[in-house]
Amino acid sequence: MVRPKNSERQDVRALILQKAKELFFKEGYHKITIRKIAKEIGYSPATIYLYFKNKDELLFELHNEGFKLLYKRKMALPMDESTDPVERLRLGARMYIDFALDNPEYYEVMFNMPEPRDFLEQKRSSAQDGELVDYAMLSYDFLRQGVDRLQAAGYLTEVDRDTLTFSLWSTVHGLVSLIIRKRIPYPQAPSRELAYRAIEFLMSSMAQSKDARPKAGE
Repeated sequence: MVRPKNSERQDVRALILQKAKELFFKEGYHKITIRKIAKEIGYSPATIYLYFKNKDELLFELHNEGFKLLYKRKMALPMDESTDPVERLRLGARMYIDFALDNPEYYEVMFNMPEPRDFLEQKRSSAQDGELVDYAMLSYDFLRQGVDRLQAAGYLTEVDRDTLTFSLWSTVHGLVSLIIRKRIPYPQAPSRELAYRAIEFLMSSMAQSKDARPKAGE
């Protein structure tokens, strides 16, 4: 038996992941089987098992790859230590909207399907130091760092860090999930622009909150 070259293996692996992502998005994770994926790409189920243990591993790989792409976008944002903390969050929110709407299949796997937590824990327990990078937590930590900067600058200091972080994330997540799943009540509206405007409203309200608080001694 001639074993495929490494480049060929990578091509087949990428094909399996791409088709699995498409099918999970179109039909739902629970309705898709390894046999269905194999049939769609013209391979036997046994071939898929050469690359992935089971459907959970496929979901895990897509989940982590999606967060890796999201994290790379965050790292590429045009900001530094001098960036205003409200502007930092605004840039991050707009980038998040663009990522989700440009990659709805990945976004569905990342957030609207069962998280492969059991498989992730297995990976963590068996991985060597530095072998497994949890891009989901890196992405969330990026937002928490933004919240730290915001509160250090005097904004929304009456709200605890974790509550504020979760509130900001869930707001943007809700916006893009409604758009991706076509739950906008007036479909003729420019969905992406509507999300942008919602974020601008949120950021402007946040910016005003600092000015509205009484200064020390008043």
